[in-house]
Amino acid sequence: MSIILEDNQPPGFLRLGPTWYHEIPFLPHGWETTNDRGSGSLKHAAMKALLRDQSALKPELFEYVHWYLAKYLWDALKKCNKQTMHMWKIMASVYPAQFHEVSPYYCLNAGCPKKPLRDYLGILNSDDFRWRAILTIATTYCTATDLTAIPNIKNLVALDIYSEPYTSNLAPLDPMGISNDGLPLQDGFVRGWIESNALQHLRILRLYHQRELTVAALRALRELPELQLVVAYECKNITEMFEKYDKPVNGVIPIKGWSACRLDWFWETHGTSKTIDDNLLALLHVYESSLQIPGDEHSRRPSSLSTNLPILEFKLPTVDHSRRDRIVIRSRYNAKSIVLFTRDPVKQRFDIEKQKRAREKKRTEPPERGDRPAKRAVMKERGSMDISETLNQFF
Repeated sequence: MSIILEDNQPPGFLRLGPTWYHEIPFLPHGWETTNDRGSGSLKHAAMKALLRDQSALKPELFEYVHWYLAKYLWDALKKCNKQTMHMWKIMASVYPAQFHEVSPYYCLNAGCPKKPLRDYLGILNSDDFRWRAILTIATTYCTATDLTAIPNIKNLVALDIYSEPYTSNLAPLDPMGISNDGLPLQDGFVRGWIESNALQHLRILRLYHQRELTVAALRALRELPELQLVVAYECKNITEMFEKYDKPVNGVIPIKGWSACRLDWFWETHGTSKTIDDNLLALLHVYESSLQIPGDEHSRRPSSLSTNLPILEFKLPTVDHSRRDRIVIRSRYNAKSIVLFTRDPVKQRFDIEKQKRAREKKRTEPPERGDRPAKRAVMKERGSMDISETLNQFF
């Protein structure tokens, strides 16, 4: 069962922290207070008492709770439409095998940010990789601190970054600290991501209207070991670079270790938009497509994260990809300004073999000797200087 929650709560509700910016932890008032058959069972009463305030629940409380009872609680929350992200994360952490069969996907569509982006990133992260994270953000609401904090999401597998402003009927609860001017993504931010040695599981990156990015960012992104697809949608500096190229025979140009294909070139070669349009649809769809085993086993790197891990997706603000016809029409209109970068199969195979040899070499190397004395820096001896000679040069 997949869960998609749309934030339609008006401002003014009690907030108990980042988890509850867009959800309410309390059961509906008066939910199942009466029963036609008489009073409810003790089990039912205990369920209501436990779920009355979900913000008080922690994974430790379920350590010795059998999955049968945990599923009973989860089903009860479904009846009152209160299956929150907080409870989903608890279930995914404590019952990874069983819960994946029940709810493998959770999506929170945040209509409008209530706080700066950095306050949201922690709710997606899982240091022990209990779930995979997918994030869609608009730089309209980002600061430099927000963009540099993205690598803090260790389990991030797919990322969309927009610069288009989004309108919403919901006003921010606390507009202080939220910049409506926005900050475009720049090469420096991408280099910072790489230098942090994070984003090791990121497979899909889509960039929309990031006009300050250059091909230098693509060179840096090659350092991410699992990144398989980069979509540049109307990124001015990248698009202009392709204007000096004539369409090659196969429609692919090798650039910075990537195989680059412009959207209109693909259509001219294949005569259809069905396959390439899939890369512009919902981010979850694109990510799951990247996990499918292709005909050539070397043309795509397998994921290091188990595909049995559930997926937690967060959109800030909400981006709608449900209308495929709109996505197709939009992509055709801007076909010359959409570039897809995929891994060069030959270079990717070489990189994998190189990393494998490095790991084997590290295992076979003898440990460093600890009895070898460390070298100390010694100042070079100089002859004595007569200061009177130096002073005489100035008089």
